[in-house]
Amino acid sequence: MSDAPLIEFRDVTKTFASGSRQVTALDGIDLSIHAGDVHAIIGYSGAGKSTLVRLINALEPVTSGSVLIDGTDITTLGERRLRELRLGIGMIFQQFNLLRSRTVFGNVAYPLKIAGWDKDTRKVRVAELLRFVGLSEKAWDYPDQLSGGQKQRVGIARALATNPKILLADESTSALDPETTGEVLRLLKRVNTELGVTIVVITHEMEVVRAIADRVAVLDAGRVVEQGAVLDVFAEPKTDTTRRFVETVLHDRPDGEDLERLRARHTGRLVTAGIRDDRRIGTVLSGAERKHGVRFEIVYGGIKELAGEPIGRLTLELTGPEAGVDALVADLREVTEVEELTA
Repeated sequence: MSDAPLIEFRDVTKTFASGSRQVTALDGIDLSIHAGDVHAIIGYSGAGKSTLVRLINALEPVTSGSVLIDGTDITTLGERRLRELRLGIGMIFQQFNLLRSRTVFGNVAYPLKIAGWDKDTRKVRVAELLRFVGLSEKAWDYPDQLSGGQKQRVGIARALATNPKILLADESTSALDPETTGEVLRLLKRVNTELGVTIVVITHEMEVVRAIADRVAVLDAGRVVEQGAVLDVFAEPKTDTTRRFVETVLHDRPDGEDLERLRARHTGRLVTAGIRDDRRIGTVLSGAERKHGVRFEIVYGGIKELAGEPIGRLTLELTGPEAGVDALVADLREVTEVEELTA
């Protein structure tokens, strides 16, 4: 099996004209997305996320650089070849983009009709997809009769109609409540694991990344500032932008008023220790008093499970002789990242 990426950006730049000046939406993007992954692209508003996803299906042309899909540089293709390419790329949207005048069945059948599938084959395929997304009983309803979550499930069925290798999800849960978001994310994970579809998730919600993604790329001002396995990026964010995103999920590091309250209540040394393997830090802390004469208390923090592993940070108050506290902190630093919360 080839290790070549299914989707690859090579030094891609995209600019737009804005009046008399050029605005750079993407600047020197290098990014690889492999078959079978759920790859999240995350960034704040204006970071360039939606522009990036529109380059994957060539709805926007690049200004410079190359975008390769399964080894083919799509920036060199004519419109006929691009139409063929797009049959292998499904897309779901934040606002669903369903045709209000068509039933659920009609919405899912529409891309098949455009692709030239005959009526009987379309009927079989639509029934199969509606069963997969759990909407068989809604086949003859219209979009206005559906909830937001049901509309998005129709959108997913429609995006899967032509058996795409790639599914692009552009802020696909942003318009949904938390419970419905969870249902849609579980469905997307099924699409990935059961159908083998590679999914590119565009989002500004780190909780979405935590829930379903294998890898993540962080965009800031049109540049990829950090990328890697989700577990690695959550555990050791390298940039301020990524740290802010991670904090929205973990809420595991005190600052501002929380930190001031901790300092007022606790007179010992305050340190924050990262949790990547709770057994290692647990071994160090269990011997703290016996080995160093230091007692500890957990005063703040949060731990969540990601990819089957605990991840987060704990803020500890360490009380004891200064030399003992120094030695314990040194022991902790051998197994995890430690930050002293000095005044």
